[in-house]
Amino acid sequence: MRKLFNKKVLIVLLAISIIGTLFVSSVFADTSVEIDPYNQAREFINNADNPPVPFQKVWKDLKPIAEIVMGIGLVVLVCVGSILGIKYMTAGVDDKAKVKQKLIWYCVAAALVVGATGIFNIVVDIASMLA
Repeated sequence: MRKLFNKKVLIVLLAISIIGTLFVSSVFADTSVEIDPYNQAREFINNADNPPVPFQKVWKDLKPIAEIVMGIGLVVLVCVGSILGIKYMTAGVDDKAKVKQKLIWYCVAAALVVGATGIFNIVVDIASMLA
């Protein structure tokens, strides 16, 4: 019964895709605009030599946002850790195994949040030395 249903669904999807490819509408785009990729590429490269925004201004704008995001991540980690700890203390033998599995993923998430904070600070320090 299940295989018959899967075959019917497959046949219907195949028929819809074939019909969809047969009745594709044509698009007549306007090509009157002249594009010179060589000059556009040269302008792009020349603009890269003279960055329009200095690093200090970007860092001054991004630092508060990064600190807020990191703070929210740490608050969420503390809340989730507290909930998992309470569940572990009040759980029975079988439920403790399930909570331990969740604790493993919690530790991975904590390592990612703290590691991302460290990596972000290292990148900012290196960039400020180069700037």
